[in-house]
Amino acid sequence: MRMGDDRVLIVYGGRFGQSEKIASAMRATLTEKGLPSDLVPLTPKTAPDPSTHSALLLVTSVRYGHFDRNAYRLLERNRTWLENHPTQLVTVSLTARKPEKRDPQEHSYTRKFLAKSGWKGSVAVVAGSLLYPQYNIFDRLVIQFIMRITDGPTDPSQTIEYTDWEQVEKVATNFADTILSGNPGR
Repeated sequence: MRMGDDRVLIVYGGRFGQSEKIASAMRATLTEKGLPSDLVPLTPKTAPDPSTHSALLLVTSVRYGHFDRNAYRLLERNRTWLENHPTQLVTVSLTARKPEKRDPQEHSYTRKFLAKSGWKGSVAVVAGSLLYPQYNIFDRLVIQFIMRITDGPTDPSQTIEYTDWEQVEKVATNFADTILSGNPGR
């Protein structure tokens, strides 16, 4: 992809806004590198437009150990296109608040997604945010239980952003460099 040609499709999926915030920050980095982009939510119909897009950045959260089924749909419906263009997956996960869980090979949910989906592009895992005051009672109780067994905070009044913004910028920069070099990133 040459600068000024085509666009990067940036897709974000999540329930509480952190994936969109991360995707927006990555978009800013791509823009600084001269790469125009479209930022869209992950829906059942999300797909790259082959006449417009030359790369895909998928930023999606893990919820209770599972990726959004729309991420799988996106991959299934567009497999041929995805295998021939630069792609970057960014998993957003509270478990990645621990640095060792930011390694895609150590992050069990990402490993399962890669095995099940057949994703071929680059992969990164970044920490999300803990937003107890925004959660409904069910989500709060489940997340408190998960935090209890993983030695995390359980105070329901807490809001903690674990996202490492330097990591986010580095992932976006590396992806931009991949696109600009013409390497599909595999």
